[in-house]
Amino acid sequence: MDAALPADPQQSATGVDIRVWQPSELGVLLSLCQLGFDQGALSEDDLELCFPSGEAEPSVVLGTEDHMACAVFRIFNAASPTSSKMHRVARVELLVTHPSRRRRGLARQLLLAGERWAQKNEVTQLVIGGVGPAGVFSGVDLRWTAALCLAESMGYQRQGIAVDLLCATVQTTRTPSPAGVQIARVESDAQVEELLGFVQVNAPAELGNFLRAASAGTALIAVGPGNLGVRCAAAHSVYRLGVIGPVVFAGQTDTASQVLQHDSDRVALLSAVLATMRSDLAVAGLTSVEVLGEGCISDYVAACAARTGRVSQVFSWDLSNLRAD
Repeated sequence: MDAALPADPQQSATGVDIRVWQPSELGVLLSLCQLGFDQGALSEDDLELCFPSGEAEPSVVLGTEDHMACAVFRIFNAASPTSSKMHRVARVELLVTHPSRRRRGLARQLLLAGERWAQKNEVTQLVIGGVGPAGVFSGVDLRWTAALCLAESMGYQRQGIAVDLLCATVQTTRTPSPAGVQIARVESDAQVEELLGFVQVNAPAELGNFLRAASAGTALIAVGPGNLGVRCAAAHSVYRLGVIGPVVFAGQTDTASQVLQHDSDRVALLSAVLATMRSDLAVAGLTSVEVLGEGCISDYVAACAARTGRVSQVFSWDLSNLRAD
């Protein structure tokens, strides 16, 4: 399996030289994002995670030879929308162009290069956003008219809308945990095993994210009461500092998800888990954090007074389609 395109420059049909950027070019990527990325400040720690590090999900950083544009792609396992089986999906994690070089086809050529990389890795779908916790993109921000036009002009299909929420880390009130429920940070080997077993049953597509969070010390579990075991698992800062999610509840998959809609303790449980994470992030110096609200948005509004931060269009491209360019 090819993990990346050749590191030597590859010239596109339009004369754009594209190659794999190396970890040594992290500073270049940081400078480019500071100038050309409109979605919010990205730190060196955030961008360091863009480079392949031998992790389970293959990823690649593709950029122009002159350092004027860059895109990050990652492959992961996602639940199939039509069955319970998992399938491999490639995702655009980041796409940024220097302001002085926009509208010259650089982003288009990077997307085409990412499609070729994904095809070499035997992936049949490339998505822009839609799966949390997202890298940088939750999709194409509806305010980015040029990016929306680019995706549509390349034939990408609209797959829905993603809403990212924001909440303050400072809490004026705090909802207590449901009776008998304990919120615990995942620290011991036994807790990691308990966490991963719970996620495997309720949200297997999130296993990689929770394993990463457990290694970083940013995973939580809500346990009890009695013999109920883990009722909720949550994580923050999986790919970026200050992003809360994913959050997984017991019975989240299959027909059992209907039970959650009538669970009177759900908001209280969510509020308690979020409160612990918000406190941790406040200690890290953050005053506001992003909440991946791909679940029930009203629950997050009730649990932490979340508000809308960004609305994005999710796009998808079937890689079995042949392109003329």
